[in-house]
Amino acid sequence: MLLSIIVPVYQVEEYLYTCIKSMLDCHGFSYEIILVLKPSSDKSELIANEIQKEYSSKVRVIVQNGDGLSNARNVGLKYAVGKYVAFFDSDDYIDVDAFSNLMQSLEGKTSIDAIISDYYIVGNSKNISKVDTIEGEELICDNSYLEAFLKKRRNYWNVWQYVLGRKFLLENNLFFLEGVHSEDIEFATRVILTAKQFAFFGKPYYYYRIGREGSLANKVTLKHIVDLMDMLSISVKRVENDKFLYKDLLAGKLSLQYILSFVMIYDVDETERANAVEYICKKKSLYQELKRKDAMQKLFLRLGVGYSAYVLKIVRDLRRILLKIH
Repeated sequence: MLLSIIVPVYQVEEYLYTCIKSMLDCHGFSYEIILVLKPSSDKSELIANEIQKEYSSKVRVIVQNGDGLSNARNVGLKYAVGKYVAFFDSDDYIDVDAFSNLMQSLEGKTSIDAIISDYYIVGNSKNISKVDTIEGEELICDNSYLEAFLKKRRNYWNVWQYVLGRKFLLENNLFFLEGVHSEDIEFATRVILTAKQFAFFGKPYYYYRIGREGSLANKVTLKHIVDLMDMLSISVKRVENDKFLYKDLLAGKLSLQYILSFVMIYDVDETERANAVEYICKKKSLYQELKRKDAMQKLFLRLGVGYSAYVLKIVRDLRRILLKIH
């Protein structure tokens, strides 16, 4: 089997059928879909089981043995049998033809550790924008292209933009950290530092929904900020201690994300805001020590968390208006 698609399922009854149906229309390669369930108060579990009964040759349903997104992904990976795995979110969907073209192009190739793709962003007003950083629409099997990719792409860590070699993940113990938020940052950093063979696919197939009402990603608590700071810190230290050829680029992306996260102090409850600022400031020294920062990053670090957060909030609000994100 060429591919195992792992989909955590929890509280997504409005989107789940569209998500899974888009995958079931894949063609030209062998695959399985593993739905990893956490009991929900909505009809997500019922929908997942009905889909499994109708498409029993393609779909497996597994109940996760713990809690959280990371646990669901880890459980799915342990059950997967495909040469490659993809971790998709249950409220998103794919372009079946583009994704099928990618997977068909992998048939017969020597194992590639990580394939990274461009994607679409879907606002809650159904407007769609394209993250376009990879040249052309054909598979690029060239490790040196990683430098160009990292220079263009601000965010390299959303796990659904990857197709990953299952053997590569298991042999290198590349599982997700459990019990934390922002685990994609730590996971993807380890993937990039560990992988030996990269490929890039410039024809987007993944549609990522943002601003969805009820999404856990929209509910920010102090723990979200603490976990994000910790995941960034772990990743920066790992990059700094590695001999990776493009470590400067990775460190720069992580440093930028640290600064952009200042705006999150406006997302937590006011009673937690002071603690959020305090924890962010605790990590500041780690990023000040990085020699590879551009002028903008240096400016925001000088301004401090409070002033920088205010400026970033204005920028974010304008972006949300342009993308029609409420």
